Amino acid sequence: MAVSGGADSTALLLGLHALAREPGLELRAAHLHHGLRGAEADQDLAFVRALCDRLGVPLTSATWDARRRMRARGLAGEAGLRTLRREFLAAAARRAGCTAIATAHTADDQLETVLMRLGRGTGLAGLGGMRPRTTSRSLVLRGGRDGGRERAGSRPALTWIKPLLEVTRAEIERDLAAAGVSWREDRSNLDPAFTRNRVRHGAIPALVAALAPGADPARARAALARRVARAAAEAGGAAAAVEALADHALSALCRIRRGEYALDSRGVATYPSAARRTVLRRLWQRVTQAAEGLTHAHLEALSRLLAGGRGGARVEFPGGWRAERDRGWIRFRRPGGAPAPAGGLLPVPGRLRWGAGEVRGKWTTGAAARRRLAAKTADEEYFAARELKGALELRTAGADERFVPFGRRRPARVCQFLGKQGVSREFRRRPTVLADARGILWVVGVRRAARAPVTTRTRRVLWVHAERHD
Repeated sequence: MAVSGGADSTALLLGLHALAREPGLELRAAHLHHGLRGAEADQDLAFVRALCDRLGVPLTSATWDARRRMRARGLAGEAGLRTLRREFLAAAARRAGCTAIATAHTADDQLETVLMRLGRGTGLAGLGGMRPRTTSRSLVLRGGRDGGRERAGSRPALTWIKPLLEVTRAEIERDLAAAGVSWREDRSNLDPAFTRNRVRHGAIPALVAALAPGADPARARAALARRVARAAAEAGGAAAAVEALADHALSALCRIRRGEYALDSRGVATYPSAARRTVLRRLWQRVTQAAEGLTHAHLEALSRLLAGGRGGARVEFPGGWRAERDRGWIRFRRPGGAPAPAGGLLPVPGRLRWGAGEVRGKWTTGAAARRRLAAKTADEEYFAARELKGALELRTAGADERFVPFGRRRPARVCQFLGKQGVSREFRRRPTVLADARGILWVVGVRRAARAPVTTRTRRVLWVHAERHD
């Protein structure tokens, strides 16, 4: 877990240490000295070391020149420091063999996050604030003894947990004081140069005074933080439901045709507004293989394109991409660029053309899949449904894309793996894979990935069958 020495992380460390007495649980701490606050930061590190020594918790620490690292990478401000911290924690967790990273964000942090997102403009997902549990394949650090840069998806995913999201900062400090436990105060949390500090010390006190005039400020602030934390949790759940609906819509309404992505605009228009916007964001990610770059202005222009208008209307995007409305379809093209890979999104249940053949997908039960596994052929596979994420896509693997082949523990480059399997040179140049949002599930007809296996506990299973007629 991440330990800064502040009240929140000190309380979380003590709580997790008590839980770690249970069999099968192991706790490790990590502390990053940013090299920004001189002797104060040195004292924070000494405090964390002493606390971990007293508890018998192994500590991984590092002292960095955060300014130099951010300049070298084009990072800045709060976001840049957060990127460095997350990469440090991910690297420390992977080296220690950990599968989860705990951070001590509280209801007060959630309140600040939601207010900042509202001020900057956000949708349903942003109103959900920080989620108590997320999974990522975060990149780790560039070079040096702190870890080497890895391609996203080349290692098992890390789970990030925030167990204190519905607990207020005041409650934590009161409990620590009652237990006689000290903590460190970071004076940079008072610096108005940071947006979060201005919201924390300016906007929130003003909001509390306006909403609860005459009330005790500390009590009113804690009550507001708890209410916003609960509302954010509901919004996060609603956003997850909308994302699932959008994934279903994308699978049913998007096709890859003649080297372009085409979205059925009439079909998408039947979905609620939040789902439509989520479909457009997910499609952008799929078209460009990037999660960023789609601004609010782009999304608004896409929404207008989707709603209708004169033929030939278009929207220009970063990287040379262009969206055009054409007879009920929104077509994404990259003039002069490489065509979209062969394949498309696989609807389940449903089928998708694949060269001279097709791929079919349907849901079945775990019991039925287990009966058939022993007799399955090379052109079919079974995957545990609960471990799948997002839409299913049939596409060409990237030149250096990796996956963990079934039966192995280490990732392998698809091209190198195929070179040892005796497949044709033509297939090695353009290997077809089935993938979801987390990466490759199956190098079609050759080997499935190690993830999403069908076990004795699996209840729902995806069955996929690929046929070629050439």
